[in-house]
Amino acid sequence: MKILQVSNRVPWPLNEGGNIGIYNFTRAFNELGHTVTLYCLDGIKHNTPVEEAKEELSKYASTLIHQIDTNIKPLKALAGLLTNTSYNVSRFYNEDFNTKLIELLSKEKFDVIQLEGTFVGPYVATIRQYHQGLLSLRMHNVEYEIWERLAHNESNPIKKIYLNILSKQLKDYEAQLLQKVDAVIPVTSDDEAKFKRLNSTIQYHTTAAGIDLDTWKFTSSSSSNKWYHIGSMEWHANKEAVNYFLEEIHPKLTALDSRYELKLAGKGIQKEEFKNYKALQVFANVPSAFDFVLKNDVCVVPLLSGSGIRLKILEAMAAGKLVVSTTIGAQGINYNNREHLLIANNPAEFVAIYRALQSGEIDATSIIRNARLLIENEYSTKALAAKQMDFYQARINS
Repeated sequence: MKILQVSNRVPWPLNEGGNIGIYNFTRAFNELGHTVTLYCLDGIKHNTPVEEAKEELSKYASTLIHQIDTNIKPLKALAGLLTNTSYNVSRFYNEDFNTKLIELLSKEKFDVIQLEGTFVGPYVATIRQYHQGLLSLRMHNVEYEIWERLAHNESNPIKKIYLNILSKQLKDYEAQLLQKVDAVIPVTSDDEAKFKRLNSTIQYHTTAAGIDLDTWKFTSSSSSNKWYHIGSMEWHANKEAVNYFLEEIHPKLTALDSRYELKLAGKGIQKEEFKNYKALQVFANVPSAFDFVLKNDVCVVPLLSGSGIRLKILEAMAAGKLVVSTTIGAQGINYNNREHLLIANNPAEFVAIYRALQSGEIDATSIIRNARLLIENEYSTKALAAKQMDFYQARINS
């Protein structure tokens, strides 16, 4: 089968969940014997190592990377408010990239075009004009829900109003986008249910984010005092979560146990913002996420907003690291609390879990082992990709 993936990001380097989620399936499609083409927008603010990315991605797909400026422009944002159109989406439209798509679709035919999320929606009209095959939309998040939660958590009344407007615009846009595709691939059953409330007539096939088990080898920890968080601080939900943890929880844990330490890593981290915290190490970028995780014990995911599924949790579980997460952070994962991971939704619960881990009240070894089995049985990328391709083939044959 010939597949074209159209993405608003370059899935390289593998330093954040969105990149990993796209890369893993591009690779899996190729390894399953399909011919893959990958067309990517690349926001200049991301400082993507373009040549390195092309070299890696070209192992699995014919790759185009097109740089655009997605930085927020106040006047255009204001115009979005006045015209009630989603500026979050419109800033990803680029006429040159649209022309490249037309050139590609004019000379090549694809069995499936898979749009990687909401923000490549502006190219649907072009794709529909030049593509006769299946058009699929893989939704990595429910974008409007992220902004709804950010608005709910915002204390500034003016900013709260603005965030509510953005979330409503995104919700309207996503509802319209669902009508324009043939199939939708959410990453969680919860997300599928939310999309069905917007449009129940489309065919859905939930495909969880997958894990490469050859990369994420089981290397469990025997202690539980080295905590870590890895994720892009360019994603507002991660930034909100890290700030919450550092302000509300981290000082309590440092006071509780002198052995406790926290490490932060991810794209867009500004080290100077964290220089006044004790027992904290900050890494702007790590060459290997696995090597970073390997040196730590507990993955903390204190998300207060967000949607989709957290690949960093799945990777930690695969690698034999205990996960402590909020309910929002762990949504979309088929887990049982205290069997596969630990749930904490307020500072007192995070502290109680830390105490229980140090005292041996919580059997971390069993949780870690159960988590790895869960990943092996339900979240292997190649198995998930094969089922998704079977779904596509059935749609094409129908």
